[in-house]
Amino acid sequence: MKQSYDEGQNLRVFECALVRFVDATFDNHRSRYSRLHSSDRVFFFTVLAEVQRTGARLSFSPSVSTVWFGDHYFSKYSGYAKYRELFSLTHSRLLWWLESDEDIFHPTPHSSEFYTEITQTEMDNRLAARQTWNDVLQSFNMETPSPNDFHLLREFSRSLTSLLDYIDEQLNE
Repeated sequence: MKQSYDEGQNLRVFECALVRFVDATFDNHRSRYSRLHSSDRVFFFTVLAEVQRTGARLSFSPSVSTVWFGDHYFSKYSGYAKYRELFSLTHSRLLWWLESDEDIFHPTPHSSEFYTEITQTEMDNRLAARQTWNDVLQSFNMETPSPNDFHLLREFSRSLTSLLDYIDEQLNE
């Protein structure tokens, strides 16, 4: 019983240090994609020691959304993927970097890769829009179309384009 309490306590301390480190290191949109350095590792362990010493706690739980299995980072970095099922992209990136010394945003010393993460919800929205489009196309009699069929198809096409643009905007935020 004492051991499980200690493990739970250690996990809470680690999560608190993780959140504090990310808040301090990635405090703006630009720094979020910065290359991680060995000094960041030292800073993380300094934050971890401070949280342990002071007994600090999180007053919230970081939100996590299910990532689509075909997402670039999720499918390319299996070690990162195990963390991403529990933490946000930024927190998972840091954890994977601490474990492997591999920064998913900077795969080699002279290159950077920044891909928009695709969640399962976003992929479901895309697939639903595509299915609706297919259903509408199948409902039209294209062998002997009437002028009204073309008008309805044009209007639906505009609506679908607007929906897909909205989904893309959400993905690129």
